[in-house]
Amino acid sequence: MMNLISKLQYKVKSRINTYKVKQRAEKRKAVILDYFSRNEPADPEFKAALEYLKNHPLGVFPDAFTSKYNFQDVQVHKDKEKNLLWVNHNGHRLYFKRSYNLTTVKLLYNGLLAEQDTDSPHRYTDQDFELKQGDTLLDVGSAEGIFTLSNIELLKKAYLFERETEWVEALEATFEPWKDKIEIISKFVSDADDTDNVAIDTFLSASTLIPDLVKIDVEGAEERVLRGMELTIQKHHPKIALCTYHKQNDFYKFSTYLAQRNYKTSTTKGLMFFLSADESLAPPFFRKGLIRAMV
Repeated sequence: MMNLISKLQYKVKSRINTYKVKQRAEKRKAVILDYFSRNEPADPEFKAALEYLKNHPLGVFPDAFTSKYNFQDVQVHKDKEKNLLWVNHNGHRLYFKRSYNLTTVKLLYNGLLAEQDTDSPHRYTDQDFELKQGDTLLDVGSAEGIFTLSNIELLKKAYLFERETEWVEALEATFEPWKDKIEIISKFVSDADDTDNVAIDTFLSASTLIPDLVKIDVEGAEERVLRGMELTIQKHHPKIALCTYHKQNDFYKFSTYLAQRNYKTSTTKGLMFFLSADESLAPPFFRKGLIRAMV
């Protein structure tokens, strides 16, 4: 009886939260459209985002490519031995947090597929910026590890930095078949070195490891990661896929930072809508999702 009551309470809470999220998105959409009705943008990407937004709900990706993805199409499986849910990603098992239920996994995996669509502003690589056979990857902020898993056959070695305990458990399950080429580091990557943090420069100082690509997606802490890999940048100039959507000015700030270090930078097509917890809704509302940097 108590189990049934708990399930009902969970469903009611989830529906209330979904309603609140929808209402907030509708209010934000109205503010954005009202602003641009009085301040018409000149940038073609802004124009395209607004045209899409006029006829669709406000989401992270204001672009038609998202229509290719439906979370209800995602097939989720249960590993009874590990008691973890997983999906088949390119022929490999991608595991998820122990606390996630079926619907959460469907929604998350669907979002991950959209993030790495060829038209997505969040896509880490393209035909001119990619991993090659025998490369070494530093996956900073790996979460579920889908980027590493998508390239597992190419990689000689991958180092996955992820502090959250439940994600570490899922990563260990996902990469169990590749223990020889995967190392999971349960720390935040930063510009400091202590029990919970490690700088890339410090991590690499005791080895002969030379990273070919560093992927950085750390919920707004990207600047600290860069500060902590200054020597690595100067010495090895690895390719860097750097998320810039967590803070409004990060794209321009990091583009300048990397150009000063002799990097050539490019970006993804399109724009994203994203607000960190400490940000207020304000123009220009949309932002670039990613910098791809290489020498």
